[in-house]
Amino acid sequence: MRTEDPGRPVATGYDGSAAAEAALRWAVREAQLRYAPLVVYHAWQVPIPGFLDDPVAVAAVRQSAELILRHGVELAKDMAGRLVVRPRLERGTAAGALLTDAGAAQLVVLGTRGVNGGHGRPKLGSTAVYVSSHAPGPVIVVGPGAAPPRQVVLLGVGEEPGAKAVAFAFEEACLRRCELHVVRTCAEDEDTWRETGRRFQRLLAPWLERYPQVQVRTRIDQRPPARALAALATDSALVVVGEPAAPSLGSATQAVLYGTGQPVAVVHGTGR
Repeated sequence: MRTEDPGRPVATGYDGSAAAEAALRWAVREAQLRYAPLVVYHAWQVPIPGFLDDPVAVAAVRQSAELILRHGVELAKDMAGRLVVRPRLERGTAAGALLTDAGAAQLVVLGTRGVNGGHGRPKLGSTAVYVSSHAPGPVIVVGPGAAPPRQVVLLGVGEEPGAKAVAFAFEEACLRRCELHVVRTCAEDEDTWRETGRRFQRLLAPWLERYPQVQVRTRIDQRPPARALAALATDSALVVVGEPAAPSLGSATQAVLYGTGQPVAVVHGTGR
C-alpha cells in the first residue's frame, strides 16, 4: 500500500551511536514501505564556548560532523541501494535539526539516546523527549537491539482517542502486513464498562471498513493506562500512543517510552 503523499520524506537523525543505527534501520524500512525518500540529519556545534570564534576549531568540528553524516548516508544506502537518501547537516542541537523540517516529513524516526547516553542514565535521552513532545507529526523512538517476538502493532486509546493515532496505527499494520491490537483502558463500574465497549466498537468501525486487510484484535483493560500499555508493549513490534497536541507527553506515553525496549510511535493531534 502506498501512502497518499509519497513525495514527503521520512526523516531520521544519525550520530554514530547504536541507538541511532537502530533508528536508521527502522527509518530505511519505513521509507521503503512508503515509497518515500529518506533524509538523514546530523547536528554539530562547538562543544567549548571559548573556541566559537576559532575558525580552525570550527572547521575541525564541522569536518568531523560531515564524516559522521556521510557514514550514516552510506549505511542507509547499503541497506536499500535504490532508496533516495539525502544528507542534511545542521549547526545546533540534534533536536533543533530534526524539528527544522519536521512538518514537511511523513514521519520522524530517532534513537532513544545518542552517543552521550551512559550507564545509569534514563533509557530516554533529552533529544528523544523533546522531539517526541514537539514534533507536529508522528515520531517513532527506537532503542538499540529491539527485537520484538511478534510482528504486532499495539495501539492504546483513551477517553478521547486521537483520530491521527488510530489512522497511523492502521496504516503501519497495513504496510507491515501484521496484526493490530487495540487496547482501551477502563477502570470503572460494570454499566460504564458496557458503554465503553460500545463506544470502542463505534470508534473502530470506520477504520475496519477502510482497512479490511488488517486483522484487528481488541481488548478492554481494567489496569491504569500506563501499567496496561507497558505490560502489553513487550509483545509488540511497535506501540502507538496518541497525544492531544504538541508539546505534550502524557503519563501513559512516558511509561511506555521509559519502561519498554520496543519502538514507540507518538502521534499528536485529534483531527483527521
